[in-house]
Amino acid sequence: MATRGRKRSPEIDAAIRAAAAEVLGEVGYASLTMEAVAARAGVSKATLYLRYPSRAVLVFDAIFGKTKVRDVPDHGDIRAELRETYRWAVDEFSASEARAAIPGLLAEVGSAPELARLVRTVAVEPEYGRVRSMLERARTRGEIRTDADIDLMIDVFIGTALARVTLIDHPLDHDFGDRLVDLILDGAR
Repeated sequence: MATRGRKRSPEIDAAIRAAAAEVLGEVGYASLTMEAVAARAGVSKATLYLRYPSRAVLVFDAIFGKTKVRDVPDHGDIRAELRETYRWAVDEFSASEARAAIPGLLAEVGSAPELARLVRTVAVEPEYGRVRSMLERARTRGEIRTDADIDLMIDVFIGTALARVTLIDHPLDHDFGDRLVDLILDGAR
């Protein structure tokens, strides 16, 4: 999110994300309040609202935004890069706080178009951009076809994890991620 004034403190950002995950684990999504998170993080509500305009954006970032602080892998091998990235997603999606957040978060976002737009622009689109950068590098290196549908590859890569966690009672693990990456890349060679 764009900020005004002085530069944001990474330590405060981390404290807010940690507090949100803790409160979520204790009370669940429906009972989580911005006030409780601000108090746990030791920040004012104004500080919290400057960073997160809504509970859904806060929870989405706290639970599913951990990987954005990591550099996108660039090993010169798209298979290794996507496998590493998917392992990060597995760790985020399979965490207890993620499973506590997902049903309420999806319900809230699904019923509020403006909130859905906000979550999309603040949280989802940047992650799509990160995966896109890896796939475009791979295209330049000749690892995937020049006519490969990168948007579809991203949807499959990210959407499959979400579907397995929310709709299908199947485990999301590193082995599954490796097999999914192989399937996507074998189709794009």
